[in-house]
Parts: sequence; C-alpha cells; structure tokens
Amino acid sequence: MKDAEFLRHEIRYAEAKINDFCARQVPTELFHYTLSQMRTIRVLYALTREMPDGVQLKVLAERLGVTPAAASEMVDMLVRKGALLRHSDPTDRRAVLLQVGDTLLERFDKCEKKISQLTRNFLNTLSAEEVATVLEVSKKFSAFVGDSDNFPEE
Repeated sequence: MKDAEFLRHEIRYAEAKINDFCARQVPTELFHYTLSQMRTIRVLYALTREMPDGVQLKVLAERLGVTPAAASEMVDMLVRKGALLRHSDPTDRRAVLLQVGDTLLERFDKCEKKISQLTRNFLNTLSAEEVATVLEVSKKFSAFVGDSDNFPEE
C-alpha cells in the first residue's frame, strides 16, 4: 500500500504543479469565472481535441455529469462572457456546436505547448531505456485506470 500511496502523491504533486503553471497563463481571465465555469471551459477544451469542429451541448453535459438544461445555462453565461463560441452544426440543423473562445483557446494552446516542452525536457534527462520504461508504464497505467472494472465497488 505504501508504494500506491507514494505513486498517487507524486501524480497529485505533478498535476498540481502543472495546473498552477496553466493557471498563471490566464491570470486576468481567471477572476472572471467561477470554479464551475472554469471546469466547463476545461472540459470543453479537452473534448474539442477529440471533436475539433465543435461539441454538442448534450455531449458536454454528459461529460460534466449535469443535465442538458444545467449545461445550457452555464454555456449561455460563458457565451455572454466571450469564453465560448456557438455555431450551427452543418450535419444537423437543430444542433449547435460549442468551442472555446479564441482568446482562451490561444492561452490553452500556449500552455499545452509549454507542458509538451517541459515533458520533452524531462524525457531528455533519461536514458533511452528509461524513456521506453516510462512510456510503457504510463500506457499500462492509463489503460488500467480507463477500465472501470478496476475500480472498487462502492
């Protein structure tokens, strides 16, 4: 159990440092959003990596774990603030696609590039064998965590 606690601590520490770094990339914008709004923006940004043309409201609501009505209310506020953009879905006239607004998108992309550089810099400190091990273990860990059967019953 001690190894598991150590690993989780190290993951939390790295995640917190990366989150702090990214938060510093959008210092003025952070004060315009609630934590719930920032979560919505971050989730939408992550979803647009999978769906670059935009994300339907129902998909965003599912990922946030809220009703479409609650998500719609949040989206309306964020569109008014300029954080999110809405546009018509060319494949479904009734649907609207959502994307992160240009200013925040630019900031997120800048942060992603810096984190990628940080990761490359770290990997450059390792031997080829260590890099292969880190990548293989990371892949296995992601697959393990991604399988809901591995989570304990509540």
